[in-house]
Amino acid sequence: MPEGIAPLTKRFQSAVSVVESHWQQAGLRPRRLDARQLAAYRRHSIEIGWRFDCEFPDCRRRLDVLVTAGFPFVPARIALVDRPLFLTWPHVESDGALCLVPDYATFPIDDPYAGIAHLLERTYDLIEALIRGERTGDFQTEFLTYWHHAERGPTRTILSLIEPVPPSRVVKIWEGTRRTIIADNDEKLRDWLRNFAPGIPAAELRFHNGLLVWLDAVPLPSEYPSSAKDVYDMAARAGVAEHLDELARETRQRMIVMLGANTENGPALATTVVNRPKIVRGSDPLIAGFRPSRVPEDVLHARLFGGAAADRASVERVDPTWVHGRDHDPRILTLRGATIAVLGCGSVGAPVAMTLARAGVGKLILVDKQTFTGANVGRHSLGVGSIGASKTIELTKRIRSDLPHIEVEYHNSLVQDLLLRADCPLAGVHLIVSALGDWPSESLLDEWQAAQTRRFPIVYGWTEPHAAAGHAIVVSTGGDRLRDGLDATGSPHLVATRWAHETRQYEPACGAAFDPYGPVELGFITSMVAQTALDALLGQAVSATHRIWLARRAFVEAAGGAWSDELRAIAPQALDGATMIERRWSRAAKDLAA
Repeated sequence: MPEGIAPLTKRFQSAVSVVESHWQQAGLRPRRLDARQLAAYRRHSIEIGWRFDCEFPDCRRRLDVLVTAGFPFVPARIALVDRPLFLTWPHVESDGALCLVPDYATFPIDDPYAGIAHLLERTYDLIEALIRGERTGDFQTEFLTYWHHAERGPTRTILSLIEPVPPSRVVKIWEGTRRTIIADNDEKLRDWLRNFAPGIPAAELRFHNGLLVWLDAVPLPSEYPSSAKDVYDMAARAGVAEHLDELARETRQRMIVMLGANTENGPALATTVVNRPKIVRGSDPLIAGFRPSRVPEDVLHARLFGGAAADRASVERVDPTWVHGRDHDPRILTLRGATIAVLGCGSVGAPVAMTLARAGVGKLILVDKQTFTGANVGRHSLGVGSIGASKTIELTKRIRSDLPHIEVEYHNSLVQDLLLRADCPLAGVHLIVSALGDWPSESLLDEWQAAQTRRFPIVYGWTEPHAAAGHAIVVSTGGDRLRDGLDATGSPHLVATRWAHETRQYEPACGAAFDPYGPVELGFITSMVAQTALDALLGQAVSATHRIWLARRAFVEAAGGAWSDELRAIAPQALDGATMIERRWSRAAKDLAA
């Protein structure tokens, strides 16, 4: 027996004994399930089960109490043996297992019987309600789960970019070997695919029409379309049957019809597929008995939209409002319309750019002249496969592939080259994040911003040695400048740490210096910089906001550092570290914000 398993086995056996002891004290004698009976629950990895005969208002029904080898840490399951056909009652899976509590529910592990007793109580309440004809509305509230259970036909991955709102309408479809992508129009679909898979030849970017049928009410399982005729009838009730007739004239092998409806928990999408009858030995059932161009419309319709089975498939939403917040992030409308430039795509700028993309920023402009090297791999968003390539190009590919709806523009150039252009591409952005850590470039950026008639925020971010502290500065109004808190050579007047020895390390190459730190300690700083950027964009961080992340004091001291006298003066309450402080960006360290 592997080390560590024996105590868990003993805990399992003890929990089972406790449960059986309680039942014996209550005069109950449930029967242990044999191997054949346990096999019915194979997918749940059940170790032991007990069967009860229970009296319900309509008849006697058998209940199985099931536990895995992880019990009592893993909660028990209850299954209904005597049940109606699958999808007649909600919360009853195909093997009879009941969905009684949400996945996040917890139970007391030190009282295993209490958890089972609670589940049995919930079971009685549920089954009695189902016998009374109640709870059918749960089919509609949890529509996506039950539609998934009712899937049939070939397994396919269907991704939806459409805006899940009425009215019913024609949509655009691309079908690849592994995925089907659905969007509201050709442009959105083409842009998404070019980002997601730029290697697709232009000749293969061929789209065809599909149909979104928006329903007035969420269908119950008994109303799920089973045949091509059912699909047509749903389209007719939604007033778009003529669009389905037009799709039929395209004579494609299958017609994809999406179904949409509003549930109590937001919009839901599903897909049905009407398949064209297969041609057998050169005989086409659709035109049998007629010349291809002479098939009467009503005959063609009856043959295509008759009793042949329709497929049902689930849909994965990948539209921006779902990907970024599952329809519940009020910031998305603003973020989707924003353009942010990230200057410097190194170990600070790259993760900040990735975070902003995942937050839902609609467009990113990436600027960096450097190529990616092996020394970058350990603390960068890119990996070994990007070595030798441009940082901006590789990061652009990564963001476009992971989040194809995000627009990314890159400039493999020095920042000063862009700033000195008459048509500077940075002039039209909503915010700039500078992670350059380079005083010549950032002093020029500071001067460039001061000369702009349209003011927008710039967030400057950098780390101190060993990533023991990090800084994020917001500069947005005309009276504030980056240089307000720096000396003539770009060194900050306020640093959080002091070091007894030189912290900078050198590679065996000309000018190749670096500060040693890893991705774990750096992650706190890049998160702070990205959060500051969002706050500045959304108007939640004013100009001259200065945020400082402090690592744990023990970490700083172990690396050979100590808090600076300036930090001790402005934030004596923060000297244990692992915290962020906020102040006004200025030369005077005493100007700590409230």
